[in-house]
Amino acid sequence: MSISSNNKRIAQNTILLYFRMLLMMAISLYTSRVVLASLGIEDYGIYNIVGGVVVFLGFLNGTMSSASARFLNVSLSKQDITDTRHTFATLFWATVVFGFIMVLLSETLGLWFILEKVQYPIERKVAAVAVYHISVITLFINIVCIPYNAMIIAQERMKAFAYISLFDAFAKLLIAFIIGVGFHCDKLILYAFLIAILQILDCFAYVYYCRRCFEGARVSFYFNKTQFRDVLAYIGWSSYGSFVSVGFTQGVNIVLNLFFGPAVNAARGVANQVSHACLSFANNFQIAVNPQLTKSVALGDFSRSRFLVSSSSRYSFFLMCILCVPLIGEASFVLDLWLKEVPNHAVSFVQIMLTVSILQCLAFSLRTANQAEGNIRKYQLYECTLLLLIVPLSYLGLSIGFPPESVFIIHLVIESIAQIIRIFIVTPKIHMSFGDYMKNVYLIVIPILILSLCVTLTIRFAFPSTLFRFIANVLITESVLLVSIVFYGMKKDERKHVIHIISKRIRHE
Repeated sequence: MSISSNNKRIAQNTILLYFRMLLMMAISLYTSRVVLASLGIEDYGIYNIVGGVVVFLGFLNGTMSSASARFLNVSLSKQDITDTRHTFATLFWATVVFGFIMVLLSETLGLWFILEKVQYPIERKVAAVAVYHISVITLFINIVCIPYNAMIIAQERMKAFAYISLFDAFAKLLIAFIIGVGFHCDKLILYAFLIAILQILDCFAYVYYCRRCFEGARVSFYFNKTQFRDVLAYIGWSSYGSFVSVGFTQGVNIVLNLFFGPAVNAARGVANQVSHACLSFANNFQIAVNPQLTKSVALGDFSRSRFLVSSSSRYSFFLMCILCVPLIGEASFVLDLWLKEVPNHAVSFVQIMLTVSILQCLAFSLRTANQAEGNIRKYQLYECTLLLLIVPLSYLGLSIGFPPESVFIIHLVIESIAQIIRIFIVTPKIHMSFGDYMKNVYLIVIPILILSLCVTLTIRFAFPSTLFRFIANVLITESVLLVSIVFYGMKKDERKHVIHIISKRIRHE
């Protein structure tokens, strides 16, 4: 396909995914409010810490996702249906094997940790253990479904991906109302059980759609030693990255639990809910770009690769700023409006985590380009070792009396350093200099972020908290952001293209 056709497909898929994400975000935020109110702060914190241990042990989930996406995209670029079938079969059986490994680890090492190390009221021990076992089942289901999910994205069928995701969001909203009704049972256990049932339904939906629409999504007993070894080699280094990613995320959760108990875990759960929703919003654009970026790197089209890396980095960043910067300024007002009872430290946690999320979105395209090239050893070794330092540094800081916010500040600093390392490692692989990346991305996005943060925080501290200030802050901050993006963030040809589309729409109407 031509470049213009590819760009058009990216734009169409992005728009579709954004409509899906806006609706999902609204549902997700309201669902969290209902769940927190129904379970209470203590049980909500228990669910986050217990589920977090399962996620920690299921670190290979992320590994298999990236491996499936990478190998399927490369196979599809060859336009060989037999190769695609063989690749899919190899990935499927690999996920089944790793799924059973994760269940074994979870029901031995993980269960010991839940029983011996995690802090929760003794009267909630039975509920916590039950939730843990249910979460292990959910983990296995998610792992087995990974190749099907990856196939839908690799084929750029974002409509199906959006529909299934929306079903999941509405179902979670229904579950939230169900646990709020007040059945004569433990609400925490009921919530975990219903979430597990939903994951089974999601998995069936992905499997049915793939088998119905894609000839390459067929499970067979095919085994190719060379291909399986390539997958294992990729997973070997990628698993280190996934282990570290989940390790520092859930490790911080555990460290906070050890020092402050479930109440602070509830505050972090709220912050993670907000930051993950915002990251997912920006990640929708990257999901639309990833298949073409992977294929362009695999085919050696480095001119196209450089364009996709720099442009997707900038626009992911801009989208995150549009969404997150006003929330940073008005976090207290939004949380008071959203939650019936705001946990202590939740406001500051949300503000710092949103800042981290804005910086994290710059890693999306670099990570995809690195995975597409295939040699991921150096990237994983340097980036992930640095990120893993977040946990011991957080423990050290809390041990000497630092407040819980220090954990998130440490995360912010380490993430900033890690991004520089990513640039040094990945840009040579697409024949791009470090200076070109900095000029095309960093020197454009950082001034816009600093300016918008100054505007929203100035309004935040200059006026008392009212609905009028909230509306004025959002409108003024978004206006500053949009003007800055159009006249400074966009390149000349991009700006002309956007103006042309808008003027054409106006004339048509």
